[in-house]
Amino acid sequence: MFINLSKLITGLTDKILIDDIVNIDKDYLENTDIKDISEIKVSGDIRPYENNFELNLNIKCTLTLICSISLKDVKYDIDIDINEIIGESDESLDIEENNKIINNSIDLIPIIWQNIILEVPLKVISPDVELKNLKGDGWEFITEEKVENTDIDPRLEKLKEFLNE
Repeated sequence: MFINLSKLITGLTDKILIDDIVNIDKDYLENTDIKDISEIKVSGDIRPYENNFELNLNIKCTLTLICSISLKDVKYDIDIDINEIIGESDESLDIEENNKIINNSIDLIPIIWQNIILEVPLKVISPDVELKNLKGDGWEFITEEKVENTDIDPRLEKLKEFLNE
């Protein structure tokens, strides 16, 4: 997804609007926990920022991840905002390699992919997984509801007084 920045560079326009659907090549999925990715809805704009450009994007897509317990497919929706500076390298700004302009254009795919990878959770659990067999010798899986419903040790009850001050 190459964006030509010539109009911004010459001052013909004050921003470039982006509203597109992007498909990521399946080669990107290698060495990740992502099994599949839907079409990516990209919307936003690029504006001048000092001697560089400001990239403001919203990315929406659905990832197919593998459940950590049952190994079933789990759909994981992503809706993220990207605010980055793109342009020529400058001492005052540390611009990443993906964000550099080459021949008055920039490829947004590496920037989009980098931000999607940052949103992938370490573990996902399918909502239909039965958690009844998750016990072992001296341990058990505790859900958030169990943690909230457990009573506090009366010896630690006095600590609440210190936290309320």
